[in-house]
Amino acid sequence: MPTKSLRRAFSKKSETTNGVVGQSQESSSFQFPPAVLRLKVLHGSNLYQTDVGSKIDPYVEVTLGSDSSRSIAVLRGGRDCTFNWSVTFPFDPSRVPDGLNITVWDQDFGTKDDVVGHCTISIQSILKCETKARAFRGEARLIHTSRLSGRDKNGGSLDIELYWEKNSVFQTVTTSLRESMLASMALSHDNVLENYIDKIAAIPIARNYCVTNFNKLGGVAQAIIDKHKMSDYTPFRTYRLRLWHVDSVFHGFRKGWNQDYKAAQQIYGPKLPSKTMRAGLRFQNFMCYSNDHVNKDHDNHEILRLADLYKMLQSYHLAAASPRHNSKKMLSSCPRYTYVIMPDSHMRFSITSKKIATDFLSKHALHAGAATEVVYSGEFFFDQCSKRAKETGKVALVIDNNSGTFGPPKEKLDLLKLLMQLNFGTDLPILALDREDPLLKELSDVNGIE
Repeated sequence: MPTKSLRRAFSKKSETTNGVVGQSQESSSFQFPPAVLRLKVLHGSNLYQTDVGSKIDPYVEVTLGSDSSRSIAVLRGGRDCTFNWSVTFPFDPSRVPDGLNITVWDQDFGTKDDVVGHCTISIQSILKCETKARAFRGEARLIHTSRLSGRDKNGGSLDIELYWEKNSVFQTVTTSLRESMLASMALSHDNVLENYIDKIAAIPIARNYCVTNFNKLGGVAQAIIDKHKMSDYTPFRTYRLRLWHVDSVFHGFRKGWNQDYKAAQQIYGPKLPSKTMRAGLRFQNFMCYSNDHVNKDHDNHEILRLADLYKMLQSYHLAAASPRHNSKKMLSSCPRYTYVIMPDSHMRFSITSKKIATDFLSKHALHAGAATEVVYSGEFFFDQCSKRAKETGKVALVIDNNSGTFGPPKEKLDLLKLLMQLNFGTDLPILALDREDPLLKELSDVNGIE
C-alpha cells in the first residue's frame, strides 16, 4: 500500500559507503549560522567599459565563504545603472571567512562574460556593521585588472548598504539540539526522521530566489516538434533557484560525469564531435539561462517554503496549457522536472518529458552548461495523488538521483533531503529516493508521471 511505502521512506535507515567523500556521517559537522548578513546593491557608477561600441550588460556576483549569489543582468545598463538588488547570507561571526567578495560582470552573448571590476570587503569592516543602525552605506570602489597587461585600473564603484544581525530564532536552537538533530542522521532507529523533523521546522529559512527564464526559441521547437502546432506555442521555461548550505551539507563533494554511461561518453569524450556537442550545449545553456535576461523575459520569485515553489510551478504549468485543455485536468496532472545542483549553489531545472524537443531542452548536461561535474542531479515531481496526499491534503516533494549523465550516488540522498529541509522547511513532506527504489515507480504511476 502507498501509506506503508511512504512510512518506510520516512523511517528508512541512513545508508553509508566506505571511502566516499562527504558520506552521511559527515553531516554531523554541519553548523547552523547564528546570524545573517544583508547586502543591498543600489547603483553602479562609472563602471569600466568592457565592450567596444555598445553599452555593457552588467550584473553583480557576491561570494561569502562557500556561498555565492548573483543578480540579473541589466539590459544595456551601461556604465551608470541601477541594480536595486538585495541578498541575504547565513553568517557566523565566530567562523570568519576571508571577507565578502563582490564582482561586477558584463554579460556577453556567445562568449565568456567579462569582469568589469571587483572588490573585497574585509571581515573586520563587516563585523563593525552589526545591526541596521550601524550599517555601512556608501561606495564600494571596484578594481579592473587588465587581461593583457595585468595592471589594475579604476573599475568604477557600487552604492551599497551592508550590515549583519543576530537571528533570535537561531538562539532557541541550542548546541545540544543541533547535535541531536544531526547525529540522528547516522542512527539506525526506525523513527529517525520523525525524531528530528519537527526540530528542523523551528530553524528559520533563508530567503531563496528563483529566476524563471522564458526561452522563445525553445518554445518554438516545442510547438513544432512536440505539439505539431504553432498555435500551441508557449515559451520554454527554465528555473535557477538559489540554495543555501550546499557546501556545508555536502562538504565540498562534487560528482563528475558518468564514464560508464554511453550518452555521457559522447558528450564528454576527447574527439571533435564531442567538443562540438559541448559547444552546442554551452550555447543552448546560455540561451536558456542568460540570453533571456537581455530580452527581459524573466520573473524573479521569493521562495520561502516548499509550498511557494509548488504554487509557482503549478501556476506556470497551468499557464502553459493551451485553451483547449481542461484546467482541472491540468492542475491534477504532475509534471516531472530534471535538475542539477551546481557548485555555485544554484539549482537549475526545467520540465521534462519523453517528447523530443522537451527531452533535449531538459538534459542534465544542458542544465550544467556541459560542465564536467556537479554537486548532485536527478529528477523531481510533487506527489499530489497518492493515498497519503489525499488523506493529509498535503503534496510532497519527491526528488531522486535519476541522472545517467552524472550518476549521483544514492549514499548522498540523506544529505540531499537535509539540504531541501534546510532551504524549504518541513511544512510539506520531502522524499529523497534512489532511482531504483520501487516506491519511486509507485508514486510515479499513481501521479501519472510521463
